[in-house]
Amino acid sequence: MTAAFSDDSQSFTAALKAVYPQARFQADHFHTVKHSWGHLKKSLLSSRRQIKASGEAQQDEACMALAKQLWTWRWSLLKKPGNVSAEETQALAELASEDEGFVHSFRHIIRQLVHIFDHAHSEAQAKRRLQQLRQDVHVLEDRHLDKIPQCLDDHWDHALRYLRKKGLGKHRRGSHSESGRRLLRRLEQNHDGIRSATTRQHYMQIYQAIKYLSLDVAEFIEQGPQMTGPLRV
Repeated sequence: MTAAFSDDSQSFTAALKAVYPQARFQADHFHTVKHSWGHLKKSLLSSRRQIKASGEAQQDEACMALAKQLWTWRWSLLKKPGNVSAEETQALAELASEDEGFVHSFRHIIRQLVHIFDHAHSEAQAKRRLQQLRQDVHVLEDRHLDKIPQCLDDHWDHALRYLRKKGLGKHRRGSHSESGRRLLRRLEQNHDGIRSATTRQHYMQIYQAIKYLSLDVAEFIEQGPQMTGPLRV
Protein backbone atom coordinates (compact mmCIF):
# COMPACT_ATOMS: atom_id res chain seq x y z
CA MET A 1 0.00 0.00 0.00
CA THR A 2 1.39 3.42 -0.97
CA ALA A 3 -1.32 5.80 0.33
CA ALA A 4 -4.06 5.86 2.94
CA PHE A 5 -7.02 8.15 3.47
CA SER A 6 -9.05 8.55 6.66
CA ASP A 7 -9.83 11.02 9.42
CA ASP A 8 -6.75 12.33 11.22
CA SER A 9 -7.14 10.14 14.30
CA GLN A 10 -4.01 9.34 16.30
CA SER A 11 -4.88 5.65 16.56
CA PHE A 12 -5.22 5.29 12.78
CA THR A 13 -2.03 7.18 11.93
CA ALA A 14 -0.10 5.20 14.57
CA ALA A 15 -1.40 1.90 13.15
CA LEU A 16 -0.57 3.01 9.62
CA LYS A 17 3.03 3.84 10.58
CA ALA A 18 3.40 0.47 12.29
CA VAL A 19 1.99 -1.65 9.45
CA TYR A 20 2.81 0.46 6.36
CA PRO A 21 5.65 2.79 7.39
CA GLN A 22 6.27 3.96 3.81
CA ALA A 23 2.63 4.82 3.04
CA ARG A 24 1.60 8.42 2.51
CA PHE A 25 -1.33 9.55 4.64
CA GLN A 26 -3.89 12.10 3.49
CA ALA A 27 -6.42 13.28 6.08
CA ASP A 28 -9.97 13.03 4.77
CA HIS A 29 -11.03 16.44 3.46
CA PHE A 30 -14.48 16.00 4.99
CA HIS A 31 -13.14 15.78 8.54
CA THR A 32 -10.66 18.61 8.06
CA VAL A 33 -13.40 20.97 6.89
CA LYS A 34 -15.78 19.66 9.55
CA HIS A 35 -13.43 20.82 12.32
CA SER A 36 -13.36 24.37 10.93
CA TRP A 37 -17.11 24.36 10.29
CA GLY A 38 -17.76 23.35 13.89
CA HIS A 39 -15.83 26.35 15.20
CA LEU A 40 -17.62 28.64 12.75
CA LYS A 41 -20.98 27.36 13.95
CA LYS A 42 -20.06 27.94 17.60
CA SER A 43 -18.91 31.46 16.78
CA LEU A 44 -22.14 32.27 14.96
CA LEU A 45 -24.40 30.92 17.70
CA SER A 46 -22.37 32.62 20.44
CA SER A 47 -22.53 36.01 18.70
CA ARG A 48 -26.23 35.58 18.07
CA ARG A 49 -26.85 34.83 21.76
CA GLN A 50 -24.93 37.94 22.77
CA ILE A 51 -26.94 40.10 20.37
CA LYS A 52 -30.20 38.64 21.66
CA ALA A 53 -29.21 39.13 25.31
CA SER A 54 -28.18 42.73 24.64
CA GLY A 55 -31.48 43.44 22.89
CA GLU A 56 -33.51 41.98 25.73
CA ALA A 57 -31.53 43.85 28.38
CA GLN A 58 -31.96 47.19 26.62
CA GLN A 59 -35.43 46.49 25.23
CA ASP A 60 -33.97 47.14 21.78
CA GLU A 61 -36.46 45.84 19.21
CA ALA A 62 -34.02 46.24 16.30
CA CYS A 63 -31.37 44.22 18.12
CA MET A 64 -33.80 41.42 18.96
CA ALA A 65 -35.04 41.39 15.35
CA LEU A 66 -31.45 41.02 14.15
CA ALA A 67 -30.91 38.08 16.50
CA LYS A 68 -34.03 36.45 15.09
CA GLN A 69 -32.83 36.95 11.52
CA LEU A 70 -29.42 35.52 12.36
CA TRP A 71 -31.17 32.41 13.63
CA THR A 72 -33.43 32.19 10.59
CA TRP A 73 -30.50 32.39 8.16
CA ARG A 74 -27.91 30.57 10.28
CA TRP A 75 -27.38 27.70 7.82
CA SER A 76 -27.06 30.10 4.90
CA LEU A 77 -24.45 32.09 6.83
CA LEU A 78 -22.39 28.91 7.17
CA LYS A 79 -22.46 28.03 3.47
CA LYS A 80 -19.61 28.38 1.00
CA PRO A 81 -20.17 31.40 -1.29
CA GLY A 82 -20.59 29.11 -4.29
CA ASN A 83 -23.46 27.24 -2.60
CA VAL A 84 -25.51 30.30 -1.64
CA SER A 85 -28.68 30.83 -3.67
CA ALA A 86 -29.83 34.17 -5.07
CA GLU A 87 -32.46 34.44 -2.33
CA GLU A 88 -29.89 33.72 0.36
CA THR A 89 -27.44 36.20 -1.15
CA GLN A 90 -30.03 38.95 -0.91
CA ALA A 91 -30.98 37.98 2.65
CA LEU A 92 -27.34 37.95 3.79
CA ALA A 93 -26.72 41.32 2.15
CA GLU A 94 -29.67 42.77 4.08
CA LEU A 95 -28.35 41.21 7.30
CA ALA A 96 -24.91 42.71 6.69
CA SER A 97 -26.43 46.15 6.25
CA GLU A 98 -28.34 45.88 9.55
CA ASP A 99 -25.64 44.65 11.94
CA GLU A 100 -22.37 46.26 13.05
CA GLY A 101 -19.98 44.25 10.89
CA PHE A 102 -20.36 40.72 12.24
CA VAL A 103 -21.97 39.23 9.12
CA HIS A 104 -19.40 40.80 6.79
CA SER A 105 -16.47 39.60 8.94
CA PHE A 106 -17.96 36.14 9.42
CA ARG A 107 -18.51 35.60 5.71
CA HIS A 108 -15.01 36.92 5.01
CA ILE A 109 -13.53 34.20 7.24
CA ILE A 110 -15.47 31.56 5.32
CA ARG A 111 -14.15 32.92 2.01
CA GLN A 112 -10.61 32.71 3.40
CA LEU A 113 -11.14 29.05 4.28
CA VAL A 114 -12.56 28.33 0.83
CA HIS A 115 -9.43 29.83 -0.72
CA ILE A 116 -7.26 27.52 1.38
CA PHE A 117 -9.20 24.32 0.75
CA ASP A 118 -10.54 24.79 -2.76
CA HIS A 119 -8.39 27.33 -4.61
CA ALA A 120 -4.82 26.90 -3.36
CA HIS A 121 -2.62 25.28 -6.02
CA SER A 122 0.50 24.93 -3.88
CA GLU A 123 1.42 24.59 -0.24
CA ALA A 124 3.12 28.00 -0.32
CA GLN A 125 -0.07 29.62 -1.57
CA ALA A 126 -2.14 27.84 1.09
CA LYS A 127 0.28 29.00 3.80
CA ARG A 128 -0.04 32.62 2.65
CA ARG A 129 -3.81 32.27 2.87
CA LEU A 130 -3.48 30.75 6.34
CA GLN A 131 -1.35 33.65 7.51
CA GLN A 132 -3.96 36.11 6.25
CA LEU A 133 -6.68 34.08 7.96
CA ARG A 134 -4.71 34.15 11.20
CA GLN A 135 -4.45 37.96 11.05
CA ASP A 136 -8.14 38.42 10.25
CA VAL A 137 -9.22 36.10 13.07
CA HIS A 138 -6.92 37.83 15.55
CA VAL A 139 -8.60 41.18 14.87
CA LEU A 140 -12.05 39.74 15.63
CA GLU A 141 -11.05 38.51 19.13
CA ASP A 142 -13.39 35.51 18.91
CA ARG A 143 -12.31 32.49 20.96
CA HIS A 144 -14.14 30.08 18.68
CA LEU A 145 -12.63 31.46 15.48
CA ASP A 146 -9.20 31.50 17.16
CA LYS A 147 -9.32 27.70 17.15
CA ILE A 148 -9.54 27.45 13.35
CA PRO A 149 -5.92 28.45 12.52
CA GLN A 150 -4.77 26.50 15.59
CA CYS A 151 -6.52 23.40 14.27
CA LEU A 152 -5.02 23.89 10.81
CA ASP A 153 -1.57 24.27 12.35
CA ASP A 154 -2.01 21.01 14.28
CA HIS A 155 -3.21 19.02 11.27
CA TRP A 156 -1.48 20.84 8.41
CA ASP A 157 0.93 18.10 7.40
CA HIS A 158 -1.78 15.49 6.84
CA ALA A 159 -4.64 17.76 5.84
CA LEU A 160 -2.78 19.54 3.01
CA ARG A 161 -0.49 16.70 1.90
CA TYR A 162 -2.26 16.64 -1.46
CA LEU A 163 -0.60 19.99 -2.26
CA ARG A 164 2.85 18.43 -1.80
CA LYS A 165 2.44 14.92 -3.13
CA LYS A 166 1.50 14.37 -6.74
CA GLY A 167 -1.44 12.02 -7.20
CA LEU A 168 -3.15 12.70 -3.87
CA GLY A 169 -5.05 15.81 -4.96
CA LYS A 170 -8.05 14.06 -6.48
CA HIS A 171 -8.57 12.07 -3.26
CA ARG A 172 -8.32 14.95 -0.80
CA ARG A 173 -12.09 14.92 -0.29
CA GLY A 174 -12.23 11.40 1.09
CA SER A 175 -11.50 7.73 0.57
CA HIS A 176 -13.87 5.06 -0.68
CA SER A 177 -13.95 3.27 2.66
CA GLU A 178 -14.51 6.50 4.59
CA SER A 179 -17.32 7.56 2.23
CA GLY A 180 -18.87 4.10 2.35
CA ARG A 181 -18.95 4.04 6.14
CA ARG A 182 -20.45 7.51 6.25
CA LEU A 183 -23.18 6.49 3.84
CA LEU A 184 -23.94 3.42 5.91
CA ARG A 185 -24.37 5.62 8.99
CA ARG A 186 -26.76 7.81 7.02
CA LEU A 187 -28.74 4.72 6.05
CA GLU A 188 -29.32 3.73 9.66
CA GLN A 189 -32.94 3.80 10.73
CA ASN A 190 -34.16 7.24 11.85
CA HIS A 191 -30.81 8.94 11.18
CA ASP A 192 -31.41 12.71 11.16
CA GLY A 193 -29.39 13.09 7.94
CA ILE A 194 -32.24 11.46 5.98
CA ARG A 195 -35.47 13.41 5.71
CA SER A 196 -37.45 11.40 3.17
CA ALA A 197 -37.78 8.07 1.37
CA THR A 198 -36.41 9.72 -1.78
CA THR A 199 -33.29 10.88 0.02
CA ARG A 200 -32.78 7.39 1.47
CA GLN A 201 -33.02 5.92 -2.03
CA HIS A 202 -30.44 8.39 -3.32
CA TYR A 203 -28.05 7.44 -0.52
CA MET A 204 -28.59 3.76 -1.25
CA GLN A 205 -27.78 4.24 -4.94
CA ILE A 206 -24.56 6.09 -4.15
CA TYR A 207 -23.51 3.45 -1.61
CA GLN A 208 -24.16 0.66 -4.11
CA ALA A 209 -22.11 2.51 -6.73
CA ILE A 210 -19.19 2.81 -4.28
CA LYS A 211 -19.37 -0.79 -3.09
CA TYR A 212 -20.18 -2.66 -6.31
CA LEU A 213 -19.21 -0.38 -9.20
CA SER A 214 -16.02 1.19 -7.78
CA LEU A 215 -17.38 4.71 -8.04
CA ASP A 216 -14.56 7.24 -7.82
CA VAL A 217 -15.80 9.43 -4.96
CA ALA A 218 -13.56 12.38 -5.74
CA GLU A 219 -14.57 12.43 -9.40
CA PHE A 220 -18.22 12.04 -8.50
CA ILE A 221 -18.05 15.02 -6.13
CA GLU A 222 -16.33 17.17 -8.75
CA GLN A 223 -18.47 16.17 -11.76
CA GLY A 224 -21.64 14.59 -10.36
CA PRO A 225 -24.25 13.89 -13.03
CA GLN A 226 -21.85 15.21 -15.71
CA MET A 227 -19.56 12.18 -15.35
CA THR A 228 -18.98 10.33 -18.62
CA GLY A 229 -17.50 6.95 -19.31
CA PRO A 230 -17.10 3.96 -16.97
CA LEU A 231 -16.74 4.44 -13.23
CA ARG A 232 -13.13 4.20 -12.05
CA VAL A 233 -11.36 3.42 -8.81
